[in-house]
Amino acid sequence: MTDKKVISLDQNGEHYYRQGIKKRQQNNKKEALRLLKKAHDKNPNNMDYLSEYVYVMAENGFGNEAEHLIIEAFVKDDFDTEYFYILSQINIIKHDANKAFLYGVQYSTYRPETGYGDTLEEMFDVEVDDEEELEKEAERFIGQQIFQHLFMNAKVGESLTYLDSLPVEIQGEREFRNLKAMAYLFLNKFEEAETLLEQLLEDDQTDMHALSHMTLLHYHTERFDKYDAYLKKLEVVEPLDDDARFKVGLVLNFLQKYEHSYKLLFPLYKKQKIINFQLLHALSFSSYYLGKHEESEMYWTRMQNFHPVDEQFSPWKKQEAAEEILELEKMYLHDEDQHKRLLALYLISKVEPREAIIGLSIWDHIEELDDYEKLYVTFLFQGLKLVRLGRMHIGLELLYDQSFRDEETLLMWINVFHDLYEKHKEFDDIESHTAAALYLYPAGRKLTKKGLAEMFNTTVYRLNKAIDRIKQI
Repeated sequence: MTDKKVISLDQNGEHYYRQGIKKRQQNNKKEALRLLKKAHDKNPNNMDYLSEYVYVMAENGFGNEAEHLIIEAFVKDDFDTEYFYILSQINIIKHDANKAFLYGVQYSTYRPETGYGDTLEEMFDVEVDDEEELEKEAERFIGQQIFQHLFMNAKVGESLTYLDSLPVEIQGEREFRNLKAMAYLFLNKFEEAETLLEQLLEDDQTDMHALSHMTLLHYHTERFDKYDAYLKKLEVVEPLDDDARFKVGLVLNFLQKYEHSYKLLFPLYKKQKIINFQLLHALSFSSYYLGKHEESEMYWTRMQNFHPVDEQFSPWKKQEAAEEILELEKMYLHDEDQHKRLLALYLISKVEPREAIIGLSIWDHIEELDDYEKLYVTFLFQGLKLVRLGRMHIGLELLYDQSFRDEETLLMWINVFHDLYEKHKEFDDIESHTAAALYLYPAGRKLTKKGLAEMFNTTVYRLNKAIDRIKQI
């Protein structure tokens, strides 16, 4: 018999929404946040749920995260102007009058029938003398915000397309030319970026944005003399405003100048003037490498509110990966046996995150390796297509994927492969030959032909042929 008094726990979004609104009215903001998040999670496309959720986020001190959420929705929703109203309201809650006013101006420009413009003028006690200039200022501000959102979320091509959609007059302004140069730079369009940056620095040699971007450009194009010269300028010239401090701090962080980066960025965080994914990411790294590990974890945790990132990319995991890479270098990469050096390169390529290798001293030694090994490095890290080393690599991957990861087995395959290649030159059935090598050199394992054939997706017939071939070398 069914007990009619039992309440279903599978509540829909509407239930959490109504309960959240009630708690907000009772000024229980934390409980309201919990409930409205549940409503939003149940139905992320419901505008009522989203707007109430972000308002209560702002009331709980997460105004920057709320803005991020709304701009993301704005971009996904084909730039629906209704979001400008929500952004204006969020910033009213945050007591950021300038942003609240400009978002509101943009909303009232598109929706004059709402009368929101009059509400703003009354709320902020302002008289608008030049309405056209005010609308341009709002468009300018929104343009920067949307560009930064797209750029920060790795949608660099889309950010450039968005810039190109802005009025030509605004595109020609210094700040927007700098943004365009930054987009070109990250799309590896170095010539276009350099042309813009040279023009900007010709107009103003102290333009910190252009100096920052030009430093990065010389770093990426490996013009190290020019890079060093621009880096010195960055480290000496004092940024004039918070926006410039933010930009220079991010660039110095990327270039692993952590102490100087922290000095520029921490005051911005302390003032709560700029709180976004990029700032928190940079502070997490700079504070970690300055020994402030608890502080680093705090920034990393808060950063997840803007854009969730796997912990493997955290500074502490990258440090662990860097130490693992340097240990592999020490164990194998200096060995006189070329096959052990190839094994080192393969194992290093398996360390996650792969970005941990950037900037390590190991590259000095890699430069001293012979051409054959350098080709493998290019294959592993830059995707160069290679036949001979490519086939060796497939065998290593087959073994690694089946958890045969010990040095003896992987090195055995490298040795067998090269002996086979010297005798036969061309052989395509890597699966059968890898399984055959493992059968002949099992390193104490009990392996059957049938089991190996299934494991390496081949047949016993093909496996036997491969075994015979290896026995002949």
